[in-house]
Amino acid sequence: MNTDKRKTNEDNSQRSNSKEVVKKELTEEEKARIEEYHQRAEVKPIKFKKAKGEPGTMAIGFQDPEDELLPAKMSEALGTADPDLQGHLLDQVIQTFRGVVSADSSDQDKTVEAVNRTMAILTGVQPRDEIESMLAVQMIGVHNMAMETMRLAILGGQTFEGKQSNINYATKMLRTFMGQMETLKRYRTGGEQKMIVEHVHVNEGGQAVVGTVNTGGRENSQSRG
Repeated sequence: MNTDKRKTNEDNSQRSNSKEVVKKELTEEEKARIEEYHQRAEVKPIKFKKAKGEPGTMAIGFQDPEDELLPAKMSEALGTADPDLQGHLLDQVIQTFRGVVSADSSDQDKTVEAVNRTMAILTGVQPRDEIESMLAVQMIGVHNMAMETMRLAILGGQTFEGKQSNINYATKMLRTFMGQMETLKRYRTGGEQKMIVEHVHVNEGGQAVVGTVNTGGRENSQSRG
């Protein structure tokens, strides 16, 4: 009886071992991607929650008001240290989220969702000053408008003209968004255009230029030999 039980345990152990997943050796590129993910995951956006306000008013507050880094985190996320401007920009952008504001009221739950999503996006964009911050919140608004008109374009029961109108609006918004991305990129790089030199040309006298040459600004990297 004991022999049969021991044999059964051995069979189960063998089956379990055969099902073990063999871990593959990660490449350096895969390790770098994992490391980058962990670095990004460590940057936690500020979270908001519903709060009690005056009767007839809607209020939201910080989820962790005791966090001593709140002022610094807000400044980093919104590109400005001015609390009034931070609130103004957030108020502007959250109204572009569907369902936050209706003709006669505001939805507190949707407001909290909108501001938390906005903070997550801004934490990723990391605007460095007020100009970048204004551009970033505009980009969020344009993205929301594009997605809303795309949603409307696929609804059933509308005329061809109505569908076409929504498609046209969505297309304009998407083009605007791409333009905003290019504007942000140019602003951050100071409008500098770069040309990569892929070949080394040695002139008479043994002089060679190697490296990156800027076509719109000062010389970036040269090595002469």
